[in-house]
Amino acid sequence: MKPADTIALSPGKRVLFLTKDPELIRRQLRGELDLRMEDLRVEELLDDINTDAMTPAWTCFDWRPADLARNAYAGLMVDGQRLFPEGALADGGFEVIVSGQRKGVGSSRETAVQAEKWSGIRIAIAASFAPIHARNNINQGVLMGDHSIVTRLQAGERIALSEFTRGWDPLTRQIIEHGGLFNFTK
Repeated sequence: MKPADTIALSPGKRVLFLTKDPELIRRQLRGELDLRMEDLRVEELLDDINTDAMTPAWTCFDWRPADLARNAYAGLMVDGQRLFPEGALADGGFEVIVSGQRKGVGSSRETAVQAEKWSGIRIAIAASFAPIHARNNINQGVLMGDHSIVTRLQAGERIALSEFTRGWDPLTRQIIEHGGLFNFTK
C-alpha cells in the first residue's frame, strides 16, 4: 500500500520501545505500559538487534504471513525464555517499533522485516540500521526514521513523507513513495 503524503500515528495504535529492560518490554506487550520517547534516552534502547533473533531459522519455514507474524522476535530470549510470547507483536496493536543502534544486524534475512510488517508495524525507528536490513525495510514498504521522528509523531505531528525519503537516491525515494518494491514495479 502506498503511504500517505503525510505520516501520523493511527488512532488506537501503539508504539513499542525495545528497551534494555526486559520487564518494560513485557509490560508494553501486555498492554500495561505506553512509553514515550521523551521519557527515554537512546542509551536505554536495545542495540544490535539481530535478524536471527527477530526471526530464528525455524520461523522462516512459515510461508503464511500470519504464521510468520505470530513468531516475530521468537529468538529474543531472556533466561532461556521467549521475551515475546507467540503472537505478542501481532496482537499488541503496534504500528511503530523503536530500538537503539544498528537495528537488523546479522544475516539480515527478509523475514525479519516481513514478521514486523505482517504484525502491523509500518514504521521502524532506530539510531541506525544495518545496510541490508534497511534495504529490506524499503523493499517491504516499512518506513524508517530516527528518534526525533517518533517524538514528533507521539506529539501528534503529521510528518511529510519526504522526510522519510530524504538522503536516498532518486530510485530508492520512488520505491519508498510507492510503499515498497512490489508496488513500485506495478
